[in-house]
Amino acid sequence: MARSIVIFDGDCGLCNGFVAWLIRHDTDASFLIIGSAGEVGRSALSAMGLEPEVAASTLVVATVHGPRVRSDAVAEVLSGLGWPWRAGAIVRWAPRGLRDRVYDAVARRRPRSPSEDPACGNPPRELIATWRSRLASQGDIDALVDAQPSPRG
Repeated sequence: MARSIVIFDGDCGLCNGFVAWLIRHDTDASFLIIGSAGEVGRSALSAMGLEPEVAASTLVVATVHGPRVRSDAVAEVLSGLGWPWRAGAIVRWAPRGLRDRVYDAVARRRPRSPSEDPACGNPPRELIATWRSRLASQGDIDALVDAQPSPRG
């Protein structure tokens, strides 16, 4: 089964922290990760019909049902985790405009730091092996696209 792919800005301290948090709490390895600046990250964005620039300021989750961005991406991740994190997906009940304004306010204040590897960000030392094992490949993107329902014609 194709796994959703979290596409993030590897130069963003907040994004790297979120991905580290995700790896620690995604015990079933439901999500793969990829930095937006690398070739595979750009390919994933393109496969979802998104411009590469979107991930410079927005978290994206590529799913079999298409891309989820901003607060929808956060809710997608939360809904894919176990309890108690899954309960956080309740944020979807709030109007998207309100959720995205909060998301944007946080994103404007995020710390940016150059990463050594733009394809995957800076993993904390204790997560390096797990982080690397969760990196999406072009094959993972192809599997995700292949698993998408075909458009009705």
